[in-house]
Amino acid sequence: SISTPIIKIGFSFVPLTIAGILYGAKYTMIIAVIADLIGVTLITGDFFPGFTVTTALVGLTYGKFLYNKPKAMKNIIICTIIVNLIELVLNTGNIYLLSGYGVMATLPTRAFKAALMVPIKAFVVYNLSYPIANMKNMVVNRRAV
Repeated sequence: SISTPIIKIGFSFVPLTIAGILYGAKYTMIIAVIADLIGVTLITGDFFPGFTVTTALVGLTYGKFLYNKPKAMKNIIICTIIVNLIELVLNTGNIYLLSGYGVMATLPTRAFKAALMVPIKAFVVYNLSYPIANMKNMVVNRRAV
């Protein structure tokens, strides 16, 4: 991912979307929290519970919107918008609490990034996450034969 003090652009959402498709809200939320804690431990070393709460809610949202749902772009876009709003609001607050950067100073840049990421995330979920998740079904069905 590419990180600055104000925004972070990355593709860490891909494993969460795959987990959401395969396992549902509860398990995806647990996976998200574990992944966040591992990432903090191995990469940054800077734990802040606000970011973990945000990640848990994002995992919950992916699970609610993608589990046992058809591969429909409308559903994926709605899910992505909600996830980006959760990240925008909560992480902007988290950054303010940690760094003191003014919310109104960082919000426009973060909102632009969130809006820009909606079609990118939707495209990736539709064209990467669902096909990878469907590979599990192909493997399970092949073993049954």
